[in-house]
Amino acid sequence: MDAFLNSFTSGLIVGSLYAIMAVGLTILYGVSHVFNFAHGHVAVVSAYLVWLVADQLGLPLPVAVAAGLAVMLVLALAVYWGGIRSLLRRPEWGFGTLLFTLGLAILVEYALLELFGPRVKSVPQVVRGTLRLWFGRLALNDLFLIAAAVVLMALVGAFLKRTMTGQAMRAVAQSLPGAQVVGIDIDRIYAVTFVFAFATTGLSGILLGTKTYMTPHIGWEWMIKGFVIVAFGGLGSVPGAIAAAFVLGVVEALVTLYLGAIWIWPAWLVTFIVALWLRPQGILGGRTA
Repeated sequence: MDAFLNSFTSGLIVGSLYAIMAVGLTILYGVSHVFNFAHGHVAVVSAYLVWLVADQLGLPLPVAVAAGLAVMLVLALAVYWGGIRSLLRRPEWGFGTLLFTLGLAILVEYALLELFGPRVKSVPQVVRGTLRLWFGRLALNDLFLIAAAVVLMALVGAFLKRTMTGQAMRAVAQSLPGAQVVGIDIDRIYAVTFVFAFATTGLSGILLGTKTYMTPHIGWEWMIKGFVIVAFGGLGSVPGAIAAAFVLGVVEALVTLYLGAIWIWPAWLVTFIVALWLRPQGILGGRTA
């Protein structure tokens, strides 16, 4: 029973990090209908930057996080203004943006491989030490991660519901023609959405980097997991993505405990297929950002 509770807790922690990662992808797709195939690699870039600044340069972790988020801001605007914006004006924009983001993912992967090599790396932990509970020990860094994820999700929800920009993003997600009629600057909202999504994704990469390993190739795994979570939760649904992330995080932890890590991907795919068979629109499909 203690092993089960320990794994269940670990699944909730990992699920909270997956939720933050999936929220960025969900918001980007919900507002702009652009599926970012470089999503996982954006998270990896942010994590590598924090590792470089904090671990190699020896600067404080908050400075490293600020540097990583600043690069995410620049990267988001470069991706949108430098490529996506012009592609969205073309009739075949869906296929064009798919190829663009896929090419960006491949470019980022090999750039990281060339700059940092193939060796495994990790972001320094924010808090060290453990807390003894009745079912075992829990790392204080894990407690920080789940608290940070909850705070970030609350901030995302507050931004989308209580700010003018967030409400405009939701309006565009619900009806692009309607948003244009009421005078919303679509180009500006798309740019803000890319910045918001890249920042959220970057933070998820940093948090994941303190929990798990990083290599230049792990971006594909994070991207696939993000896609499964978004589709499982319902395309464009932020609450659905969060719920799906927690479900799949717990499934991953329990499968690792009872069957072994080799069965994680089969378990994810079986859960995903069964869920979509029972509810094709996703568990909370139909709700937009």
